[in-house]
Amino acid sequence: MRVPTVVDGRLRGTAAELTVDSPAWFAWLGGDDARSFSFRAPAGSYTARKERRQRGGAYWVAYRTAAGRQHKLYLGKGEELTGARLTEAAAALAVRVSGFPLLTTKLFAPKPHPGLIARPRLLDRLDAGLTTARCTLLSAPAGSGKTSLLASWLAHLDRPAGWLTLDENDRNAGQVLRYLIAALRAVVPDCGGTALSRLDAARTPPAEAVVTGIVNDLAALTTPGLLVLDDYHLVRSPDIHAAITFLLERLPPALHLVIAGREDPPLPLPRLRARGQLAEMRAPELAFTRAEASALLTGAGHGGPLGGHLGGHLGEEQVAALVERTEGWAAGLRLAGLALLDRTDPAAFVAAFAGRHRLVADYLTTEVLDRQPAPVRRFLLATAVLDRMCAPLCDALLDTSDARDLLSQIERANLFLVPLDDEGIWYRYHHLFADALRARAGRDQTAPHRRAAAWFGRAGLLPEAIGHALAGGAVAEAAEWIAELAPSLFATMAIHPPLAEWLAALPEEVLLARPRLCLARAWLLIHRVELEEAVRWVEAAAGPAVAADAGAVAATRAYLATVAPDVAPDAARELASRALRDLRAEDEAYRNVAAMSLGQAMLALGRLDEAEGAFADAARMARRAGLAQGSLTATTQQINVLRLRGAHRAALTAARSALARGGDQMVGRLRTVLADLLIDEGDLAAAWPPAIDGMAAPREFGDAPPLVVLGALPVVRLHLAERDPGAAEAVLDEVRPLVKGGPYTMVTRLLEAAEARVLLARGEIDEALDWATGVAWPGPVEPRALADMLRFGAPGVEAAAVTPARILVAAGRGGRHLEIARDLAARHRLGWLRRQLASLRGPRAEPLAEPITEREREVLRLVAAGCSTAEIAAGLHVEASTVKTHLIHLYRKLGAHSRTAAVARARSLALLD
Repeated sequence: MRVPTVVDGRLRGTAAELTVDSPAWFAWLGGDDARSFSFRAPAGSYTARKERRQRGGAYWVAYRTAAGRQHKLYLGKGEELTGARLTEAAAALAVRVSGFPLLTTKLFAPKPHPGLIARPRLLDRLDAGLTTARCTLLSAPAGSGKTSLLASWLAHLDRPAGWLTLDENDRNAGQVLRYLIAALRAVVPDCGGTALSRLDAARTPPAEAVVTGIVNDLAALTTPGLLVLDDYHLVRSPDIHAAITFLLERLPPALHLVIAGREDPPLPLPRLRARGQLAEMRAPELAFTRAEASALLTGAGHGGPLGGHLGGHLGEEQVAALVERTEGWAAGLRLAGLALLDRTDPAAFVAAFAGRHRLVADYLTTEVLDRQPAPVRRFLLATAVLDRMCAPLCDALLDTSDARDLLSQIERANLFLVPLDDEGIWYRYHHLFADALRARAGRDQTAPHRRAAAWFGRAGLLPEAIGHALAGGAVAEAAEWIAELAPSLFATMAIHPPLAEWLAALPEEVLLARPRLCLARAWLLIHRVELEEAVRWVEAAAGPAVAADAGAVAATRAYLATVAPDVAPDAARELASRALRDLRAEDEAYRNVAAMSLGQAMLALGRLDEAEGAFADAARMARRAGLAQGSLTATTQQINVLRLRGAHRAALTAARSALARGGDQMVGRLRTVLADLLIDEGDLAAAWPPAIDGMAAPREFGDAPPLVVLGALPVVRLHLAERDPGAAEAVLDEVRPLVKGGPYTMVTRLLEAAEARVLLARGEIDEALDWATGVAWPGPVEPRALADMLRFGAPGVEAAAVTPARILVAAGRGGRHLEIARDLAARHRLGWLRRQLASLRGPRAEPLAEPITEREREVLRLVAAGCSTAEIAAGLHVEASTVKTHLIHLYRKLGAHSRTAAVARARSLALLD
């Protein structure tokens, strides 16, 4: 059976379409046939189902499933299911699903007002800019008609357009870039996948890294498109300006950028102007002519916005006087027209009218407000604290039930009310009018802010609830809502910047009294690798922690014990096990942290089977809880364990599968692991793309030293495999300043080992030998050193065990270090280490300077079995030319000139065991 659907305020899929909020709608909801319906809107989507209480009576519940987890929200009885309630529920579920969703109203391109004055001279100028420039700038004071003009223009354009309205809250570059991608998807639906993956990191990445991904996606645009950035003057962040500059300088020819604001933005305008790539429209061009002002004020011939009420009272001289005194300023003319509506002597009013823009606005706003009916005036002043409003919210602020009628009345009266959606649910005031209302309402708006916070909290719109609560001094309520949102920091990085701002706004005593908020503060610091300060907040959480919070504290301590410079795997294992015992089943985020920590502890202890199982458990927990980023991190660690065990095929398959599932999540570290696996099997061409992406990823984590080195190593390996030690050294020169002198001993070892491999490739054996002799194991490896090596996976084992052994053997030595390395491989079942060492040993043969890859080893076994080139290609599912390339590499590495010689040499080195 087809489920009915609510779209655009209409119920479809029933015998007859019904309008939401109509009597027929409520009658259908109460009928026995109504059991479920789906809801689709910009705010989000869900399925609503009718359920019954045990004592009778029916009610509706909204359900939404994301990342394998079902989210549930009570809607109410049938008579309570208004259009506003349905939309509020969609937004609330969006918060629960993603942690911190985008406000779709910021992406809403305003519709032209039915009575908007036609201004063809300006529309023609905008059209001309599309063909002569790459960017159009509308820069003029508030109320000049910039947004209205763009709305009118977009209505007649025949190209897709994205719209983004910026505001004073757009201070974080990462969040603005998310909005930018969402706006661009109106032009290129698949735009920004790579950019979003880079944004899902502990810190906002450099503008170039994100915008490069956006530009690459836009390059696929073949038909003309448009992007509008409105109210750009509210942007104050240098990082945001840098991102827009980078985008502007690399725009594909098919995309035109429009920027509107009250002042010139700090962008390279002179350069664009000199190149003829900038179209500009400023206050003089936007100013109303006498003819346009006459149409606006009198409705002459067009039924203007003021409804023609002044048509018989305002003469041409008076229109000219207003144009002169307002300098054609659109908002001034409109406000003047509103003030004139009930004047019996318009000529006297016009004669007395004077002042520059600011004074004019103050005067006319006072005139408009003072002349409104008392209920409307009270409504305007009471709702001035809201950035956006809907009827139920306004009713809550004023303790009334007629807000919907008042909003309709205000919209009809053109009192600067701007719709934010197509359903007529959400509105905002014109910025200029809102500023005037707030100035009149006074500074002490504590009570309205608190009432707004309570309403947003009940609606599940927690980010806005928190903002109003903090503005109203309701810190206790704000703290509770912040604590409710805090677990989503494990699901999406988008919430990190606002969460940091909210926590910073709370008094410290409020934070210290709430363990979960202390832990949230700690995790923000952990993601930025500021571990000492993070420990302080974990200890603060431990003080007042009750039993329900003790498990979360233990899980966080366990994680810190596995990532701190002085790794403590035994303590981490004990803490993680305790956390898993103490945490409730519904505390999914911290149970995932505990499982991850347990896996990392077992890896550091060399117990690979238990580590793999713990990481698998962590991945399942994260998927079940909808923590996509947590699932990806756990899976990456599971792949690292598979590689260490020598299960190359399983690791490669798992890496490719995880990368395909990753979507927009941060997958930089996973790409690094995939690149290493591809290099292991000799597929250098396939390894380059993930290696390059993986090297860029650490910058998005604030250049944390461990990730910087791990990200660079596959690129170094590739350059060395292609016999280009100079390029490998250049990579190391780039990362060295970010790593040297840090607290991580193994990070330094990773860098030094890579430098030693470069020396060996250059034939500078003496210098390489000096390093290898100094770090070689003289005796059994200490547990702390072993843990430090193993927690970095195969790269750590390569640096501490394989590279020194390769250099020592190449110099005719080996000795104790090689024996210890073989013992570690056998004792901890490190199949990858065993295979690496196998290429170095042989009683009568010189060891190999360059190891055999996994794929080359497979080719070698088939050659030894007597297979032809065609048979090998068929068996490995590759082209014959690929097999020939592998054979060339094998001959070079083995010093052989035929198949027979290559097999003999391989047998002497025990490569076919």
